[in-house]
Amino acid sequence: MAPPRDDFAAVRPVRRLNRLTQALLAVALALAANYLASLPDFRFREDMTPDRRHSLAAETTATLRTAGALARAAKDDGQPWVRALVLTNSGQPADPRRTRLVGLLEAYEAETARDGRPWFVKQDIGDSVNAALYSTIAARHGAPEAGTALILLRGTKAKYLSYAELFPRPADQPELFRGEEAVTGALLEITEEKAAVCYVTLGHGELGIDDASALRGLSLLSRQLRNRNFEVRPLDLATAGAVPRDASLVLVAGPRAPFSPTEDERLRNYLGERNGRVLLLLDPGQRHGLDNLLAEWAIFSPDAELQEPDPGCRTVQGDIALRSFYEGHPLTKPLTALPLLAARLRPVRFDLGSSPDSTLSVRELVRSSATAWGESDPAQRPARFDAERDHPGPVYVAAAATRTTGLRKGAGSGGRLVVVGSSELAANARLERGGNGAFLTQCAAWLGDRERAVAVPVRAGGLYRLNATADDLWTLAWRFSLIPLLVLAVGLAVSFWRRRS
Repeated sequence: MAPPRDDFAAVRPVRRLNRLTQALLAVALALAANYLASLPDFRFREDMTPDRRHSLAAETTATLRTAGALARAAKDDGQPWVRALVLTNSGQPADPRRTRLVGLLEAYEAETARDGRPWFVKQDIGDSVNAALYSTIAARHGAPEAGTALILLRGTKAKYLSYAELFPRPADQPELFRGEEAVTGALLEITEEKAAVCYVTLGHGELGIDDASALRGLSLLSRQLRNRNFEVRPLDLATAGAVPRDASLVLVAGPRAPFSPTEDERLRNYLGERNGRVLLLLDPGQRHGLDNLLAEWAIFSPDAELQEPDPGCRTVQGDIALRSFYEGHPLTKPLTALPLLAARLRPVRFDLGSSPDSTLSVRELVRSSATAWGESDPAQRPARFDAERDHPGPVYVAAAATRTTGLRKGAGSGGRLVVVGSSELAANARLERGGNGAFLTQCAAWLGDRERAVAVPVRAGGLYRLNATADDLWTLAWRFSLIPLLVLAVGLAVSFWRRRS
């Protein structure tokens, strides 16, 4: 008897060919989809989130287009024009905010790739990733502080951004995400071609530009300003005759000897006639000789020293911690969670006896606690408040004055003057404590017209979390598993019925 014929013998090769063809088509489809997704012209998406957290603001895209034109015109050595270096240190615990930052930087990468070769590239950097580049940046620009999240690098310019700047947490409010605002502002800062010139006065015992001493040195501040595209130069007003024409701002850092009337007049002319910018750091117990200048700008700084009896307003090192700020001014933006720290401060406030001037606006920026006072006789021990001689608290220690008249070249406002009642904030010993460095560099940026008010919407910060009890989770699990269980039950019933039939 002949063996039974296999009717599927001719079908099996066809089935194998079909399976192979399906596998090849699936692989080709995946490759084609990934290739099209890599092309900027095919990246179409709709952001459905309420705060549009996955979309860049219109101002950011306009900024990137402008910077892209500069990038295409610049000569490079094969490296991206701007590198966004995300700190990744093996010795530190993973920060969940890093995921949000990386997603934002990937959106920047995608946007810059639309006009050709991407000039903005994200990279990881740390002690175990790109360690050589990390060491080079630390040697040139200084080692990143704890909490640094991102370094924007273009050529020899670098901008450090911390998690506190990217995710500020105002008092009694949820954490916000200002990453796009901070990154876009930093990008504007490092892509600025022309350097601003900051002149630092000398000849009166001021802090030295390149002095590395802890108490009387400005070397750390000078380096931070140079990293922000400032040229820092010395200025001797006694021999210069006038403030140089290329000055973006003048810094007077803790004079111990008074300025002469001629030097005071030259600074006044620079501020009034040329719409200049001046930052004064004045210490208690020191005669500065700039009383006429201060009176002309309606700022009063009596020779007194701040006394703070509240131990909660002092650090373990004994410094006074100032945590009360006027939040509506650009100079106090970096101080939402960082105090100003100094051991000795003098009062600085609006001059109540000044003549009315509609062109002048004075804003008191930083104040002490209500229990503090300005002591007119610091040698008195123990220090105690005298209502007849001393200045009651809260005591203001910083003020900013702006004139609305005049037209300064490249800016639409008049002169600006910022007075701070201590030079210790700028000294090397305290610059990197609290918000001292952030405040002073913000002052320099605002005075030098390098402060960009980037109109980027604020997004909700942090990550979404599910808060539920064990009973809630079991209830949720039953609800999600109900339909699969019903399908399984029906399938088992049908199978059992068919077997019975």
